[in-house]
Amino acid sequence: MWDMDLIELFVVDIVFSSEASSIVLKNSANGKVSPIHVSIEMGSLLLDLFRRNSPKRPDTFTLLSNCITSLGATMQAIIIEDAFDGIFFAKIVLNNHGTLSSLDARPSDAIALALVNKLPILGTTTLMKKLSWVDSIPTNRKMADIFFLCR
Repeated sequence: MWDMDLIELFVVDIVFSSEASSIVLKNSANGKVSPIHVSIEMGSLLLDLFRRNSPKRPDTFTLLSNCITSLGATMQAIIIEDAFDGIFFAKIVLNNHGTLSSLDARPSDAIALALVNKLPILGTTTLMKKLSWVDSIPTNRKMADIFFLCR
């Protein structure tokens, strides 16, 4: 379905500043990291999912997962396809009785589904070339430093 090389990405951290948060993704091909910037609210939700904290009641991502499976499909992976002017684009890959299809999604929502369902997170080579990759994001640095490092 996708005629492109895909590279597996791993969420390694969620970092915060007073104005934003970032999902820190690790590139499995070279071990380097790059952030995707999201709102503080989404960052907080993703941090809970990343730490495997169970919500007290079903959240939106559990609801969507349940809807997809109740309709007979399974989620296979998420693909972060591209970025333009700091806006990222992703797809949720579905398998419905052997037929692959996809749903457009915000990467933060797709990553949340990946964390809830333990799905692989994949990035296209097009995206990999557009991101700024660094060896690591030091935990003792300010978020402003992280934005500077990855621009």
